[in-house]
Amino acid sequence: MNGIGKSHGKMIMMGEHAVVYGYPAIALPLVSIPVIIRIKESKTKTLSSNYFVGSLADLPESLSGVKYLIDTLDKEMNQDQINYSIFIDSGLPIERGLGSSAAIGAALTRAFFDFFDRPLSDERLLEHINMSETVTHGKASGLDANTVISDFPIKYSQGTSFQHFSFESDGFIVIGDSNVKGKTKQTVRDVRRLFDENSVVVGQELADLGNCTELAIKALKTNNLKNLGQIFTQANEILTKLNLSIPKVDTMIEAANSAGALGSKMTGGGRGGCIICVAKNLTSAQMIQKALLKQGAAQTWIQPLSIYENEGANID
Repeated sequence: MNGIGKSHGKMIMMGEHAVVYGYPAIALPLVSIPVIIRIKESKTKTLSSNYFVGSLADLPESLSGVKYLIDTLDKEMNQDQINYSIFIDSGLPIERGLGSSAAIGAALTRAFFDFFDRPLSDERLLEHINMSETVTHGKASGLDANTVISDFPIKYSQGTSFQHFSFESDGFIVIGDSNVKGKTKQTVRDVRRLFDENSVVVGQELADLGNCTELAIKALKTNNLKNLGQIFTQANEILTKLNLSIPKVDTMIEAANSAGALGSKMTGGGRGGCIICVAKNLTSAQMIQKALLKQGAAQTWIQPLSIYENEGANID
């Protein structure tokens, strides 16, 4: 018996933190960073990954969401008590804001359903991913779960449905890993504290971030890369005012912009994680990539925006 499941990462292009306060955010699937999980029948239950190798019974607390999901899927489908080995092949770094836990949850669920030859609906898939995400991160918005199984960008606001959209663009996004683990739970709490202390000023900054989301969608749909870069810069300035940056990230952003990026910003919770940069073409993207690596980025990725062209559902 064998099973396979695939997924990919995600990045928040615009609206992080503001989305907690009712403003829109947009997330893009990172199809260039895949996650592939294989399950094979074996003598004992084991897991092999970049994060852990050993018995499933010995999974560490850092993989609590994975353990919960495996236990849930096993109880749901493994009536014959079959032993198996799970192999996780992921190019996503953990705790960098690129959706590693959600992507693993998606690929793992798909692999189990394939292994036990069961049909899997999107609704059931999302249910399992979100359960795993809740164990890993606390209450999950569902944005990561929806994005790691989507081929197209998603716009989301609290209390609304997830809206898929597409655009035509010849630009590129360069992603740089600061090699510093993000601190999403802490930064969300800290922004809330700032908001409670000065709701007028911080509230306006969050509103401006929400407006950046709408402007970014317009720039993407008109293929205005210069404008998109300026919006990245504006959003990063706001996030910095909210005390979400660190010197390593600031240095990387400066290096990227000096190397020709049209604009750069942090992505995700902040105080670590990754930055994203707008590049006008592949040559420019490669120059930015080299500058980031020279500046100490642990990893970099280049994603063309052209992959999001589609004639399907769209938003105004």
